[in-house]
Amino acid sequence: MAREDLHFRLRIPEELKSKVDEAAARNDRSMTAEIVDRLEFSFNEGDRQNYARRIDLLLDNEVRLRDAVTRAVSALDQGDVGKARELLLVGAYFDRRAANEHP
Repeated sequence: MAREDLHFRLRIPEELKSKVDEAAARNDRSMTAEIVDRLEFSFNEGDRQNYARRIDLLLDNEVRLRDAVTRAVSALDQGDVGKARELLLVGAYFDRRAANEHP
């Protein structure tokens, strides 16, 4: 924390102060740094939800791609090259979509 940062008094219950103090010690930082980090984290909830949504989409695309490849290999085993090609094109679509949606 810089010397120019805002200073203010804060009243908190002793039990909460003890929890902050213990967390700060575990994280090898001052109580002020611990409080600031936790406050900043609480204001980034929307970002975390957005990342979670993006991860869900990527996982969904991964499942679809894996399924397409598995079905394409099965089609090749049965000698159906046309079906395998069609399935791999679908798989490639999901792969491209995932790459474009999540830079």
